[in-house]
Amino acid sequence: MAEEPALKHNPPWLFGFLGIPNGLSNAIIVILMPYVLRRQGVAVNRIAEIVALASIPNVWYFLYSPVVDFGLRRRTWIVLSAATAGFFAAMAVLSSTGSLGFLTVLLFASGAVGSLISSSNGALLSLLDPRVRGCASGWYQAGNLGGGTVGGGVAIWLADRVSLPWLGLGVFTLIVLPVTAALFIEEPARRARALLPLFTDLFADLRDLLWSRRTLFGLAFFLSPVGSAAVANLASGLGPDYHAPASEVMWISGIAGGLLSAFGSLIGGFVCDRMNRMQAYALSGGLAALFAAYLGFAPHTPWTYALGYSSYSITAGFAYAVFTALVLEVMGRRRHAAGTAYSLFVSTGNLPILYMTWLDGVGYRYGAVRGLMTVDALANGLGALLLLLIARSAARYFRESAEPDLSPAIAR
Repeated sequence: MAEEPALKHNPPWLFGFLGIPNGLSNAIIVILMPYVLRRQGVAVNRIAEIVALASIPNVWYFLYSPVVDFGLRRRTWIVLSAATAGFFAAMAVLSSTGSLGFLTVLLFASGAVGSLISSSNGALLSLLDPRVRGCASGWYQAGNLGGGTVGGGVAIWLADRVSLPWLGLGVFTLIVLPVTAALFIEEPARRARALLPLFTDLFADLRDLLWSRRTLFGLAFFLSPVGSAAVANLASGLGPDYHAPASEVMWISGIAGGLLSAFGSLIGGFVCDRMNRMQAYALSGGLAALFAAYLGFAPHTPWTYALGYSSYSITAGFAYAVFTALVLEVMGRRRHAAGTAYSLFVSTGNLPILYMTWLDGVGYRYGAVRGLMTVDALANGLGALLLLLIARSAARYFRESAEPDLSPAIAR
């Protein structure tokens, strides 16, 4: 079974642009549409139901992600997925004054197709030289986190100033414009193959991956609470606990937080190319524990909220970049199932975000913001210590089974 050719001449910063559509397609669902629907008088509980249903593909998209491992180039899949997700998102905006059921279907379709952007990018990242995958992962998550948050803010700004048709056009443009960077990806054409042998090779590739000890070690990291950055999902509602004015909350948990997360992603990518990625993963948990403890036990003032959550945002970006880099290391070079394998691990890594958001909420119920931050700090801190022990056990195996370096010709 011939391996897919390495990508030899693609600078890592290109993936910063390619991460933006993925972040934006999610931002339209969780940032823009709740704002638009609330302004039109839709009840908050109904909005929550719509967002929850439309977000289902984030956990289950690995079930249909094998399509990006067939036929078309991954860069083509990125363009097609972004254009289709942008179309459905624009139609959802136009339908926001009509049937909420139809609106939910459109948002679900946008999220489902948009998730293939992640699958395709993951497959491309796995074909880079191992020595620059960390840097590329940092750029990708910078685009995903920063681009999504800033783009969501821009979409809300447009919603206050233009009619729904123009807002729909703006949403489509915001999602599609960054994927023009895919045209600069140098990716060889893929060899046409019969469908049955292609499926056979894909499942054989996945079987080898799932029975690998590398995967078992990786799952210990991906399913842990470390790096989940769950406080980010609740930060916008914590302003009153710190007596922070609405304007501060908007900036710290919104656009500024997104840009700081992007900055943290670039730092994480830089670190991942210079230290053991499992240890870097544990480090992200230690940093999150530190800043969560500060948010929990420092005086509950606007300054604490601004400094603590800004630092937590940087740590969140760092953690996301390290997560992506470690996923690529655990995957290695897949012969036929790169997009599927990446999607499977990322879907797994989304589960801790869900259960930690719930656990943090339980902490708030019993101890207000101090209880919330205590739960988050303990989960990240104790998890980081456990992962350090696992990293020591896994280091030798990863060295022994390390994939050979590919061509070093990729520009940094």
